Amino acid sequence: MRIGLLGPADGDAALVRQAAEFLLGKGFVEQVVYLGADDSAEVAGAAWALELMGFAATYENFLEHAFDLALGGTPQQIDELLERDQKLRCVAGLRCLPRAPARAVELFEDKVVLFVHDKAQLDAEDIANSFLVVYGRSKGVALNHFGPRTFFSPGPLKAGQVAVIERQRDGNLAIAQLSLQSGDVIGRTTLETRRAKMVVLS
Repeated sequence: MRIGLLGPADGDAALVRQAAEFLLGKGFVEQVVYLGADDSAEVAGAAWALELMGFAATYENFLEHAFDLALGGTPQQIDELLERDQKLRCVAGLRCLPRAPARAVELFEDKVVLFVHDKAQLDAEDIANSFLVVYGRSKGVALNHFGPRTFFSPGPLKAGQVAVIERQRDGNLAIAQLSLQSGDVIGRTTLETRRAKMVVLS
């Protein structure tokens, strides 16, 4: 499993879409988590879906259009609708954090990864049960270790970086930082049970 991370966009829905398309469209990840507290991801997803489908992308609307085409459409029109619906699944990979004080949790086998906008809202129990805490509210990219736990933020999205969490073949988790402009990996951190190694790529 690979999860993309987008830092807060401060209301710039177009930037969120650009970053999500980059990660989802190129197959870097299966899903993207937007770490902002605003509605930029919802706005971006709705506009993206509308552009793809040509109508509000609800289940009922899809069935209505599919029914109409089944009765009077051409095979090409039906194929085009199904193709657009397949692309819509990519949009569904853009996820938002639940509203505070809730937080999102993902399990990488035995490792708990916690996603939150502001790490200050976490309590001791949240932190104690987590291997990795990913948060959005930060002035820049941040990586800190507290015992066996790691705190990571990709920083504001306007800085032009996104990140990807993935499980490596050895079972450890890794965080890759990517340039949104060039697509290059600009840094990689391997999170081991006892310590983390960070390699900065030139």
